[in-house]
Amino acid sequence: MVVTKAPIIAHFALATLLLAAVDASQAADKLTLRPGMVGVADIGAISCATFSHMYPAGPIGVRQAVLTYSQGYFFARSGKTTDEILSGLPADNSWDFETLTDHIVDYCAANPESPVSAAVIDLWGQLDAGLDRGVPFDSAD
Repeated sequence: MVVTKAPIIAHFALATLLLAAVDASQAADKLTLRPGMVGVADIGAISCATFSHMYPAGPIGVRQAVLTYSQGYFFARSGKTTDEILSGLPADNSWDFETLTDHIVDYCAANPESPVSAAVIDLWGQLDAGLDRGVPFDSAD
């Protein structure tokens, strides 16, 4: 009968991994959230005051996160991508991905008590009103 060390090593490695995971979970600090975050990872659910605080000092990607959130809202309202919406605007419009995000930043600075989602809704209203289609995308309004 030949006995190999492989099963013994595998069991030892699994036990070590489990002990390390238990030890790491006990060492972790309690998670605390900034006021206004309400424990939700959805950028649209935070207050504009919190967003305005995060934005200049936040991680790279805060701009992209709010734009991605906006694009989801636009698509839900229109069934169109942001590129399709922008291409439906008059040729002399000034909207691009930079100015879309700037609108949200400016709205939040002026309305700190509002949620970020209100800034996105306001932006949609401006885009929808400027569409060169005879009727707005959003026929429910």
